[in-house]
Amino acid sequence: MFVFWSVFLGLLAITYFLIYKYVTRNFSFWKNRKIFYIKPTPFFGNLLPVFTMKTTIGDLIMDFYKRTEDDYFGIFVLDRPVLVVRSPKLAKNIMLKDFASFHNRVITTSDKDPILSNMLFFNKRSMWKVIRAKLTPVFTSGKLKAMLPVIIQESEALKSYIDGKLLGVPNVETKEVCGKYSTNLIALTAFGVDAKCFENENAEFRAIGKAIWETSFSNAVRQLGSNFFPGLINTFGISFVSGKLIKQMKSIINSVINTRNQLNQNKGNDLIDILRGMDGANMSNDMILAQAVQFFVAGFDTISSTMSFTLYELAMNQDIQDKLRLEIKENLEANHGVTYDGYNEIKYLDMVISEALRKYPVLPFLERECTSTYKFEGTDLVVEKGQAVYISTFGMQYDEKYFPDPERFDPERFCDKNEINKEGFYFTPFGEGPRICIGNRYGLMAVKVGLIAILSRFRVIRSSKTPEKITFEPKSFLVQASGGIPLQFAPL
Repeated sequence: MFVFWSVFLGLLAITYFLIYKYVTRNFSFWKNRKIFYIKPTPFFGNLLPVFTMKTTIGDLIMDFYKRTEDDYFGIFVLDRPVLVVRSPKLAKNIMLKDFASFHNRVITTSDKDPILSNMLFFNKRSMWKVIRAKLTPVFTSGKLKAMLPVIIQESEALKSYIDGKLLGVPNVETKEVCGKYSTNLIALTAFGVDAKCFENENAEFRAIGKAIWETSFSNAVRQLGSNFFPGLINTFGISFVSGKLIKQMKSIINSVINTRNQLNQNKGNDLIDILRGMDGANMSNDMILAQAVQFFVAGFDTISSTMSFTLYELAMNQDIQDKLRLEIKENLEANHGVTYDGYNEIKYLDMVISEALRKYPVLPFLERECTSTYKFEGTDLVVEKGQAVYISTFGMQYDEKYFPDPERFDPERFCDKNEINKEGFYFTPFGEGPRICIGNRYGLMAVKVGLIAILSRFRVIRSSKTPEKITFEPKSFLVQASGGIPLQFAPL
C-alpha cells in the first residue's frame, strides 16, 4: 500500500509539474523582449480578479495602465501574451494609419452560430468590408433626418411615461426607463415594429434586450469566454448571446421581412428595406439576418447606458443641469421645437454627452489582432502576426495628461472638440478608424433627442439610493453600473 501511494503521489506531482510548465511556458515572453509587464499568476495570467469577479476587465487594465509611463506594456490573458498600448499616437496608428495590419478583432463567437458569427462586429476582413459597405447607407444624413420624426414621437412618449407613472417616485431605475425608450426606437426605426415598451412591462423586444445584457453568471461566462477563450468557444459552440434569444429575434425579423415581401411593401428604406436589397448580393440569408440582430443588440444598450449615465451626472451636478436646460429651452423656442439642424446646434448638450462618454464609455477597452508582422513607428517593437493588442479606453480617458482631475464631471473639456485627439487617439468612446461604430451618429441623435425631452420637462435629482460614485458591474462585458442608476424625476 505504501508503494502504491508513493507511486500515485509521484505521478500526481509529475502531472502537476507538466501542467504547470505548460500553462507558464510563455511567461518569459515580455521579459525576453525587455518590455515592462505585469507579473502573471499561473493558470490565470493577469486576469484572476476578473475570473473571480472581484473587478471588471476595464478597471483591471486601467490599474495596470497606471503602473508605467511607457508607451506600451505586456500582460497575459491566461498564458497568451497581450500587448497593451498607452500611447495615443500608437493607438491612432493601430486604428487608422496602419489599419491594414490590425483590421480584425480578437473577440469571437462560435463559428457554429450562423447568425452571430456573421455579425459585422465579429466578422473578419474580407466579409467585413462587404457588409460594412452594404450597411453604410442606413446611416447617411438623409436617412437620419428621415428617422427624426419617429425619434421625436418616442421622446414625447418617454415624457408622457415619466409624467404619468414616475413623477416624484423615489429611486427610479433610470437605465430601465431609458431602455424602454431605446428599445422602442430600434424596433421602429430598424424594423418598423411598435415594441410598446411603455404600455407593456413584459413587451417581447424589451424582455429580449434585458436578457441579452443582464448581469448574470451565464452571460458573464459567455462574454468572458468570447474575449479570452476563443478556442473553447468554438470547440463547445458557445455563442456570445444565447441561442434561445437569437431564435426569438430571428423569428421576429423573418416575419417582418416576409410580410413586406408578400405585400411588396416599402417603409422608406429603414434597416429592413436595406437588408431586403442585399438579397442575392453575395449575402446569405443568415448574413442578412445577422446585421439586423446586431443593430438591435448593439443599439438599444448603447443608447440607454449613455442616457442614464448622463442623467446621473446631471443629477449630481445641478449647476450643469441648469445651464444645459437653459440652452435647450432657448434652442426649442428659436426652432419651434426639435429640428434636425436645431438639436445639432446645442453645443453644450454635445459637450455634456461627450464628457459622459469619457467617464462611461460603452466599452472599457478596445482590442485588435495583428494580421501581419508589424513594427511600431519610432520604436524597436515588432508585433508578430496573431498577436493580440489592447487599447485601454478607461486608462486614456482617465489619464490626467489628457483630462486633468479625471474623476470630476466637466463638460468644458470639450468646448473645442477640434483639440481632442489632435496628437493621437485618447478619446475613443465609439472606437476610431474604419472600425468605428457604424451607428454612432444614430445613437447620438437618439440620446440627444431623449435628453432634450426629459430636461425640458423635468428636473433630475438624487434619490435616497443614488450612489455617491458609480461602481461598475464585474459580470458585464460592457460598462454597466453595479446596482443600477436610481434617480428621481421632479417637475420643473
